[in-house]
Amino acid sequence: MRLYIPVLILFLLVVNSVHGQLSEGGFPLQVLTLKSGEPPYKKMPVLKQQVIDAALAKNQSAHMQLKALTFAHAFEVDFTPENSGTWYTTNSGVNVWKLDIVSERAYSLNLIFEDFKLHNKGRLFIYNEETNHYLGAYTSRNNKASEKFAVSPVAGERITVQYEVPEELGTPTDFTISRVNHDFMGILKFDRRPIQGQIAGDCNIDVNCEIGERWSQLKDAVCRLIVDGREVCSGTLINNTAEDETPYVLSASHCYDEWDLAETTVYTFNYESPYCAPLDGDPIHSLSGAVMKAHFDSLDFALVELDDIPPPDFRPYYAGWDRSTGLPDSSLSIHHPMGDVKKISFDYDMPEYATFKSSTIKNPTNGSFKVLRWDEGVTEVGSSGGALFNFNDQLIGTLSGGAAMCGNPVNDYYARFAMQWDYRTDSTKQLKYWLDPNDTGAASVDGKQFNTKEDLCNAFTHLNDADEHGNIAITVSGETKGYWGGTNSVGIDEFVERFAIDGNEILDGVAFGVGRLESNNPDNKITVKVYNGNRIPEQLIYSKDVFVNNWAEDAMNFVGFDELVEPADTFFVGFELSGINANDTFAIYQSLRQNEQATNHFYLKQNGSWQSFAAMNTENFAMVNVIELVACNYSLTTDPPIVEQPENVWLYPNPTAGALTLESDNEIDPNNISVYNLIGQAIETEVEQTDMYRVKINLSGKTPGVYFVRFSYGDSYVTRKISYVPW
Repeated sequence: MRLYIPVLILFLLVVNSVHGQLSEGGFPLQVLTLKSGEPPYKKMPVLKQQVIDAALAKNQSAHMQLKALTFAHAFEVDFTPENSGTWYTTNSGVNVWKLDIVSERAYSLNLIFEDFKLHNKGRLFIYNEETNHYLGAYTSRNNKASEKFAVSPVAGERITVQYEVPEELGTPTDFTISRVNHDFMGILKFDRRPIQGQIAGDCNIDVNCEIGERWSQLKDAVCRLIVDGREVCSGTLINNTAEDETPYVLSASHCYDEWDLAETTVYTFNYESPYCAPLDGDPIHSLSGAVMKAHFDSLDFALVELDDIPPPDFRPYYAGWDRSTGLPDSSLSIHHPMGDVKKISFDYDMPEYATFKSSTIKNPTNGSFKVLRWDEGVTEVGSSGGALFNFNDQLIGTLSGGAAMCGNPVNDYYARFAMQWDYRTDSTKQLKYWLDPNDTGAASVDGKQFNTKEDLCNAFTHLNDADEHGNIAITVSGETKGYWGGTNSVGIDEFVERFAIDGNEILDGVAFGVGRLESNNPDNKITVKVYNGNRIPEQLIYSKDVFVNNWAEDAMNFVGFDELVEPADTFFVGFELSGINANDTFAIYQSLRQNEQATNHFYLKQNGSWQSFAAMNTENFAMVNVIELVACNYSLTTDPPIVEQPENVWLYPNPTAGALTLESDNEIDPNNISVYNLIGQAIETEVEQTDMYRVKINLSGKTPGVYFVRFSYGDSYVTRKISYVPW
């Protein structure tokens, strides 16, 4: 069925944070329909409580349990743009297909696609309009050799799938929705809804606690797996002897019941609390799909190669390994218990050799390490596949299962890396063939950070173990007047954090820990701002309007910057409240530091004047905001140098529908201009010099989305972000 409906194009008018795996960003075209023209929906069968109870019982089975977490039930379907949904012909030259999918009482829904071959001018979105939770835009860059594609969960029991193509393409059938996965546990933890009434046990230790500081680089190798939309496990990005940045992820074979499930697994990096606290992270750094390389159930390991190399802002670290046969004096594990934010566990004693056996795993003799008792932290369901490391930061095993839990942290079993190496000669059942491709015979390899200079990114926060976040109220004469970190009635309308980072840093984005969000207004937004300044904010160098109604309370919410932001050595990052309705509430978490020697990082603008929180409160307390900044190029040396504030460089129009002009006060050599896509691949483009200071770049025919233009500027280089919107 096709309908003619006008559309309102929202793309890039107000940019938002979009939660999901590698995508082009932006928003779907808004189709303005009459009630009679609303798209038909597909409703899943009612999920019976006994099915849910059986899955929960399996998750909580007591002795010798495998530690994968089942959180969703799969409905097999066959929905295509040909047999389901509605096509709309618009007045903007775009055909739009929409399908709503409903599964009653689902906390979230995720989809598996097959025959996935998006056109190079197509854009695909999955979203819940009610909660403003959006994924996409997915484009032809997300096409896989397997023709399969998995998406992260979208909050709620009703979601919309929307596909947009230029009208000259007609109504193509570029994919099949083959599976709808109904989340019965609340994997997203929106609205403080923990999984079945509990998140990971209180005895777990957040990986960013001070006790884990020594492993602050190693933790970036660990990722959370959502396998085939139904189970949660843990995995580790791992180095090889060629050190060629092949993105291998090692996990447990029992996480992948079938060889090809790697193709429909979502791998999430950096899902963690910003500091030592049970604060939910933002799972925005996700990749979909991998190819299984080796899988052996008796030694319970699976090695996959990701379809995409994790980009620099994922902060990927490739863990080292040790295949020696000795027992380590002590060990640690980094993992995602209950699918929760990343945790760390320590055993300060020597493990034992052991033979692990379960209904599906029959270890060879001494095929595992047995951790007799965790001294700090523990593992839980969802930790399966998580790595055991020695104190040289080298992987020595992967978690199969065991009885350990809070209150009784004993008897966990890790399949031994040394036996996984070459116990079997078949290359599909061993690690040696893949991790030592040149047959060097190396017994160990150290971990490696492949990204350098402007591709080297890290997360920065001022929070420490002594901080305790909360919504800090403003009290005047015993009466509450709002929040120091949000809406109030005392004239405070901007809130910033002072940062000082070594190097010629480039800011990638910032995450805010939201403590209060009460609103019925879908248009509520804040303006994220970056200022240069020393004692107080002085020069505004970047701002971005962001809708907040899709954000989660009690969680970090990430905002990516959509142009290059290069501050001075000392700068301020925060937000302005002018877009929040007066009757609504928005506040970020803060930590009040109640002693005169505490360091203050919080500055605010009250009635048009910037002030330090420490200077304006009578008790001389200090404050820190729950803000995590992601910055790249933060090392002290840069070669070639980055221009810190290249004011006399322009790209216009931006966004562009095809051609745009690059203009500079320096002469431009068109041979020194490079264009890259979002995942760092060089793109062939037409570059035409119009005069010594201007060139025209033509993106017509390319995939819609975000690109980067890099060119020489004197003895340095400048990079600029552009958005290509051909409609």
